[in-house]
Amino acid sequence: MRLGVLSNENLNPWVNWTTLGPPLLRPLASRNDGRLIAPPQFARGNWQDWRRVLRDVWSSDTLFWVQGPSRPEWPIFAASLARGAVRRSAYVLDAWKYLITKVGALATLQRLDPCFVAFRESCVELKKRFPSGRFEWLPFGIDTNVFDSVPGERPIFAYWMGRRHEPLHQAMLRYCADRGLDYRYTQRSGEFSPSELGQMVGSCRYFLVTPPDVDHPARTGGYSPFVMRYFEGLAAGARLLGVLPRSGEYEMLLPPEVILQVAPDGSDLAAKLEADRDNASGRSAVERARLSVRQNHSWARRAEQIFDRLNTGTPTGFN
Repeated sequence: MRLGVLSNENLNPWVNWTTLGPPLLRPLASRNDGRLIAPPQFARGNWQDWRRVLRDVWSSDTLFWVQGPSRPEWPIFAASLARGAVRRSAYVLDAWKYLITKVGALATLQRLDPCFVAFRESCVELKKRFPSGRFEWLPFGIDTNVFDSVPGERPIFAYWMGRRHEPLHQAMLRYCADRGLDYRYTQRSGEFSPSELGQMVGSCRYFLVTPPDVDHPARTGGYSPFVMRYFEGLAAGARLLGVLPRSGEYEMLLPPEVILQVAPDGSDLAAKLEADRDNASGRSAVERARLSVRQNHSWARRAEQIFDRLNTGTPTGFN
């Protein structure tokens, strides 16, 4: 297999791309003399770059890319189409319920073989509604170079990265203010570099997590998926604190004892944290899970699974 890995690194990718795109696409492209192909924007001054893109595309017999719920960016879509008849595969993110028709129709039209889907609920529905398609669940991974434990004590009591559920956030603010504990949270996208984020997560005792449907039910359409945050906190050795996704994906991927489950409105937060103060078994479970996550759920491991699936048909191990 001559694999061409299409990357959107030259197309102003979204803010969390740095801990998702390069950690997956670069190791995937490095396997068995694959190629990382990064189309530029459509512009007159980029014609030399486009010549190289088309040359690399035509030297590949299999193309792979990561995309949002409907299709990749137009330059990646155009580079793929320019290859003509070739095997194509993609990893689809954020396939929310209201987008399933578009996802399934375009995946089937492009004959994606397979179409990996990050949300299991989406994958199940796609298989039902588009039986001629080839859809496979592939959970998110994490960038283990960014998210790792920091040696020494953990001076930050709790940290919430990115999207927050306001009632639980306010409960944590009150709890920590009353006890003089350090509670950190990211206030806007891009506030910290990846290395600074990793340092923050690796220095906290608790890492807050909630599934997207808790604060954006209209957007998810009822889906309650497992997201990267659960892996990222554990890879850095923090104890998870928050709400489980209703999809059942968490139970398939992680042990229950590594998360301190609380009510979404934070009504039982103080009582749960006080009871967890001397929970040595929970801390030990976190360390065991940290090692397992880093070994089995890194983006580098996902690259191995994708390559083996494309090259030999070896199942990724998820269903």
